[in-house]
Amino acid sequence: MGTSYQVNANGNVFTGIDDCTTVYSAVVTGGATDEIFGTLAAPGFAIELTRTDLGTKALDNGLYALTGYPGNSFPHLNTTSYTVDYVLTAPGFRDLPLTANVPANAVFPVPGPAAAMRRLPVRIQGRVVSSATRLPIAGALVASIDPSPTPTVHANVLRSPLYFAHAKALNVQTVSIGLPGGSAVLQQAVVGGDKVLNLSTRTGLAANPIVRLTGNAGAQIEYATVAQVGPGAANSPGQVFLKNALNQSYPVAGTAVDFVTATPTGVLDDLSADADVGDGVLLASVLFAQTLGVEMGTPLEEFHEVGALSDSNGYYGFDGIARVQELFLRASQGASKLTVDWFVEYDQPLNLVDFRL
Repeated sequence: MGTSYQVNANGNVFTGIDDCTTVYSAVVTGGATDEIFGTLAAPGFAIELTRTDLGTKALDNGLYALTGYPGNSFPHLNTTSYTVDYVLTAPGFRDLPLTANVPANAVFPVPGPAAAMRRLPVRIQGRVVSSATRLPIAGALVASIDPSPTPTVHANVLRSPLYFAHAKALNVQTVSIGLPGGSAVLQQAVVGGDKVLNLSTRTGLAANPIVRLTGNAGAQIEYATVAQVGPGAANSPGQVFLKNALNQSYPVAGTAVDFVTATPTGVLDDLSADADVGDGVLLASVLFAQTLGVEMGTPLEEFHEVGALSDSNGYYGFDGIARVQELFLRASQGASKLTVDWFVEYDQPLNLVDFRL
């Protein structure tokens, strides 16, 4: 028991004894940055925490603290280490899960891990028209090019966003798409997010387990790897189950379904940064100009076209734009070319970039 003491108050004498001493303090402190721009400016920046014994404090510039009574939250700290799981959140950014390590005999506050907030992807779309007539140009290629001087990391913009997450340094390379080993007709329209195709035939899928869907006169192209063929004979109508959910929707009329192969060509490259599901930009040490294969030969393999084509009305679009401050987009058809330096507006879910060739 602690030492007693007396306090005089309003003519009364009170005897008190300090039974125990508690300290409420910051136990974990850290700072988050913006992955693209460095300094974070995020009104609404906050910390999600499931532990009820700890509190939180967060500022819009990314500084934060987890607070509490260390003796209560980490009762055996003299012999035991602990971990604290929490999530950094902010409007316009992906949630960032973190784990802070609290070592035995820690001196508080302990530092939180490095944290770079990743912005949510946006869409770039626009129209390609003739500079002379203002009429739409169909079949124009819109692709990312390198600025000058040439950077060491290249932004490859994909026609359809990634289906899977991929770690940094995993392989990516160009592929040659083989002539169809068979083709089919959709028996039912495809809605974005579907992983099942209803086809008029499955003949040819055994040797060509990659399905290519082409719609809107080539403005839409997606590749999917077959996970399993549904019951029934190969030459009969039936279901095909895919490993990845498709990004876009395809009507029955006007959609071509081909069974193809993908043969690696060119130099095997590594991803310069990890990539999230839904990213439409791949960062690599090579700027590619044709169909890509990512993590080929693994359960996460996927294939994508580089660049977008304008449709019959001249419209094109890219989803999943992220990870870069700016893009140098070039629209071309034949000898006509036009490049636009576009600083990505992440506060706008839709960025409009038009071209007059």
